[in-house]
Amino acid sequence: MRFFRPEVEAVLKMIGAGILVGLIVLPMAWAYEQRQQARAWRSVACTYRMRAITHGAPLVATVDYARDPCLTLQRLGLELDVQRVNIRRVSGR
Repeated sequence: MRFFRPEVEAVLKMIGAGILVGLIVLPMAWAYEQRQQARAWRSVACTYRMRAITHGAPLVATVDYARDPCLTLQRLGLELDVQRVNIRRVSGR
C-alpha cells in the first residue's frame, strides 16, 4: 500500500537519508571544533604559565617556548596545574 507516487517517495527517502547523515556528521564537526578551541585555550594557559615562571626565574627565560609552551612546561617538570576543588560536607558532630 503506497501513499505517495514513486517520485515523491524517492525524494522523501533522499531527504531522510540526508537528515540521517546530518545527524551523524554535525555532532562530529561540532566536537572537532570544540577540541580545537580547547587546544588553543590550553596553549594560551601554558603561555601565561611560562610567562609567570620566566618572570620569577630569569634562568628559565632563555628557554624558547614559542612553538609549544605546554611541551616546554612538561620538559621543565612544571605541568599546567589544574586545581580541583573538593567540596566536603562537614558534619556538626
